[in-house]
Amino acid sequence: MLTGIELSLTIAQIIQRLRGSHLHSQIERQAKECLHQPDVKLESLKEDVRSFLKTSGWERKLQNAVYRELHM
Repeated sequence: MLTGIELSLTIAQIIQRLRGSHLHSQIERQAKECLHQPDVKLESLKEDVRSFLKTSGWERKLQNAVYRELHM
């Protein structure tokens, strides 16, 4: 079982590795495209983008990438 510090370090390492990946750039591009949709509001921007990524399948792709990183 990981301690809080070990877990934080593991999360930071995974984020760092994914940040430079092709998947990251694809998700970022999709999130930016989402901003141009009329149903996305500034008041609920975070939730709207998260919902868009979930319904478009990108959330699952990110989950799978994190899972792969954890098992490397």
